[in-house]
Amino acid sequence: MAMRLPLLALALNLTFLAAETVPAEVLVHLDQRGATLPADFIGLSTEKKLMNRDCFQGQNQQLIALYRTLGTGVLRIGANNVDSTAFKREGFSPAETMLENHYVTEPRTIGPASVDAFFEFARATGWKVIYGVNLGSKDPAMSADEADYAWKVGAKEILAVEIGNEPNLYPKSPTREGIRPGNWGYADYKAEFTAVADAIRAKNPQIPLTGPAVTKGTKWMPLFMADFKDRIVLATSHVYPLSAKQADPQHQRFTSVEKLLGEKYPDDWIIKLHDAQAVGVPYRIDECNTASDGGKRGVSDAFASTLWSIDFMFDVALAGGQGVNFHGSFTPNNYSAIVFEKKTRRYVPAPLYYGLLFFNRAAQGQLVDVTTKSDANFIARGTVDKAGKLRLVLLNKDLNKTVNVHLPLGEKFSQAHAWRLVAPSVSATSGVTFAGAEVDATGNWAPKTIETIPVADHQVNLSVPATSAVLLILE
Repeated sequence: MAMRLPLLALALNLTFLAAETVPAEVLVHLDQRGATLPADFIGLSTEKKLMNRDCFQGQNQQLIALYRTLGTGVLRIGANNVDSTAFKREGFSPAETMLENHYVTEPRTIGPASVDAFFEFARATGWKVIYGVNLGSKDPAMSADEADYAWKVGAKEILAVEIGNEPNLYPKSPTREGIRPGNWGYADYKAEFTAVADAIRAKNPQIPLTGPAVTKGTKWMPLFMADFKDRIVLATSHVYPLSAKQADPQHQRFTSVEKLLGEKYPDDWIIKLHDAQAVGVPYRIDECNTASDGGKRGVSDAFASTLWSIDFMFDVALAGGQGVNFHGSFTPNNYSAIVFEKKTRRYVPAPLYYGLLFFNRAAQGQLVDVTTKSDANFIARGTVDKAGKLRLVLLNKDLNKTVNVHLPLGEKFSQAHAWRLVAPSVSATSGVTFAGAEVDATGNWAPKTIETIPVADHQVNLSVPATSAVLLILE
């Protein structure tokens, strides 16, 4: 049973104190409602070649529990590896152990057993699937055969079949090896995508498709939406606000805690979202994370990523996106939300995992307009569920300032309870707790410390220390 502590008791137990305290006025506009959030808004993305390893299996109870603890979501399998992963009914690559887990570029061939195991895992988690098939190999018949087999064993789980990955990066260039000639462009892509889509539909016209899975810096999205809006059920693109390879600390995309939590990089995901919305197609960011090229140690694997992820998911939700899939392949010291420890042979939640956990408990029901006024790097977001409970997210991304929140409530709410998300420091790679609890060794989590906040004169006052967050539930 969760413990309920008064505000002062918890405040005295905080292990970090900010150098400065500033006020914040938070106003909730209950009469200004937005969209109802999809139940499967959160998501994870991973490389296709992990289907050749022993992670996505129905007997992997600990990993299944970690997914189920996050609630319902979408698992996207594909990414860079999808275009070098073949499918054959016979003659596929031998299975590999997670003890050998590392990023590979060499081709792999999966078979029916890998697909069967993957969907057995997905069913056990209760998650939907975006299932990637190969575009890079120029073999529409193979991709269609795989999509058809996947649909036969996983139709109830498949949200959509995604064709290829980041095709705008296929052409060779002075800085990129590429898998197509340098003059290969959208018209060529359209022809290749159409060939695979036609082959899949010829096998089974019920199979839902998605694309284009492009990354930043391309003008392909409006072209793709005009050409394929009637053939896809979902539009996808990718986002990495920072670059792990960027060496100049002054560059906007240099990977640091300060850059990640500071001024937001003006990525073009919002433009792509509007391109999809303009033709009535739902949009999802089905691959993203803190920084491209695997992330950067001390930032992407730190508590800073937790706070960033919550803010980013709400940005996408408020813009009308259907969800966000955070990429990773269980590799330690990078941006994976879940890490496989070879020494203990266990799957362990990284700090980023707690961002998804927090968002799932906070983003329930309908978005409600919330405004804030503060000198700190502080934001507030809110949702109202079917029972009328207000879930208010108080997110302090400031590296130095504690925020004293003043929240007028009116007469609607009389009880307030706070679930705090904290870590030893913003750069901590372990020790993250949500509502006083860590995810346990079995992959399960339950709140332990729920703080009762006094509601006096129809208002609430509470403190949010630097680099921490509060889920305030009012009823």
